[in-house]
Amino acid sequence: MSEKTKTADFIKEKASSILFDLITDIPGSLHIPLASPEEKVRRLTRQAAFKAATVSATLSVPAGFTGILTAIPDIAAVWKIQAQLVADIAATHGKLALLSREAMVWCLFRHSAASLLRDLAVRTGSRILIQKLSSTALRTLLTKIGLQISTRFIGKTLIRAVPAIGAVGNGAYAYYDTTEVGKTAEAYFKALADNDEKIANNE
Repeated sequence: MSEKTKTADFIKEKASSILFDLITDIPGSLHIPLASPEEKVRRLTRQAAFKAATVSATLSVPAGFTGILTAIPDIAAVWKIQAQLVADIAATHGKLALLSREAMVWCLFRHSAASLLRDLAVRTGSRILIQKLSSTALRTLLTKIGLQISTRFIGKTLIRAVPAIGAVGNGAYAYYDTTEVGKTAEAYFKALADNDEKIANNE
């Protein structure tokens, strides 16, 4: 087995492991209310996207084999930032208690691994109902997501051989990816909050 294949397999395995640890330890929200929910979410998403972009760009600076190895902390750092963003958005809408492991997976990967998540959620009107999974089913799903995301990520690590291009490209993608996570989380938790408000108003 070539050194390149060993490295790719190592990254894929670590990505799945990191993802499982992240999902089973959902962060509390550090968010302090400032304005309307919509403005809070926009601000939180911008801050998280900028932070993710900065971290990813910084870790993409090393070139060569060292640059490829930074893919692991890059993935871990960006996912951690995105998980915190999801928790903060849930808290903004007063729904942090409903942030399950399955809901976290949905918010983090709805835009990038939709085909793997089609059986996780069911739409009812404006709401999305997230299915509860057994630990075994959840681990299997996370493994598949980890493999898909890391395989795609490995393809982009080749540009790490050129530090400036790698840093800019990965930073830009991390910004976009985090913004999409924010959009999914906002749609999900706002729909939950709106539904509860309608029930409270007997609509």
